[in-house]
Amino acid sequence: MKREIENKTRIFYGINLNNFKKITSKTYKIECQNNHCYIIKKTDLYSSEKYNFLYNQGIENVIYPLQNKYGKFVTRSDGEMFYLLNYYPETIVLPEIKANQMNTQLENLHFNTYYKKQLSPKTSRKKMEDVYEYLQYKFNVLEVFVRTIEARPFDEYSITILKNYHYILDAKKIMAKYQRKLISDIKEKRSINYSFIHNNPKLNHLINHNGKQYFISLEHSKVGIPSLDMVKFYLETEDLNLDKKSLIMNYFQNYDDDFYFDYFCFFVLLYYIKGIVIIDKDYVSSQSFLYATNSIKKFIEIFDLEEKKETN
Repeated sequence: MKREIENKTRIFYGINLNNFKKITSKTYKIECQNNHCYIIKKTDLYSSEKYNFLYNQGIENVIYPLQNKYGKFVTRSDGEMFYLLNYYPETIVLPEIKANQMNTQLENLHFNTYYKKQLSPKTSRKKMEDVYEYLQYKFNVLEVFVRTIEARPFDEYSITILKNYHYILDAKKIMAKYQRKLISDIKEKRSINYSFIHNNPKLNHLINHNGKQYFISLEHSKVGIPSLDMVKFYLETEDLNLDKKSLIMNYFQNYDDDFYFDYFCFFVLLYYIKGIVIIDKDYVSSQSFLYATNSIKKFIEIFDLEEKKETN
């Protein structure tokens, strides 16, 4: 493997390798004779299109791969795709500060790459119907599970589940409301923003360098509805001590309709419902249930979703 990496970095980048260290199955840190460090990462064909798109759009908050001797961001050799990045030493930043930085950089990415597009009933409605069928199944499973617990002797696991089940019912009602609104938007072929989204906005995928922030790890990125990044951003930062309502709502105030916030609320709750593991009346099911219901309760309270539900 070392000989292979040595050959490729020399042939395509003119870099003589001094040492390398495996970080993940696809990523290596390499050191050169001038003591400069790089990251070499295996990737796929679509990464080239993504980096070319962002580069041509003038996006500056992304760490771009070095161009090889052919002027390409991504190199293809022996049937494999890979790219080379400059290595930036990790800068220690408080998670709460980094979350605020992430929110700002997602906003910059979304609003510098957006274009208007109509929702397609042919594709979007089918996806929502698939989601609806899944939710019907999951809520039915949860209901049957709770009924079986009610029919059995109570213990510490039963109490945890039965005491918190009403938060699942609250989520079901709220999701039904948002799903009706989203399906209505799809039927009307609402024109909305589509943007380049990171699609995996973890805090360690944001690099601080010389007072600026840059995204890395764009393998999961795509063009899509920007609210999806905010869904995953919220889930990534839900345990941090942040004013999440202000942070998230300041982002959604950039839009002129409720579609983006509706989408955000629906899919955050969907992630929590999907994450509930039902095995039996045991520790695993109890803890999974407790985590999901506490998260749902907190989410509903932060964004006043019960209040919104009652006033509509």
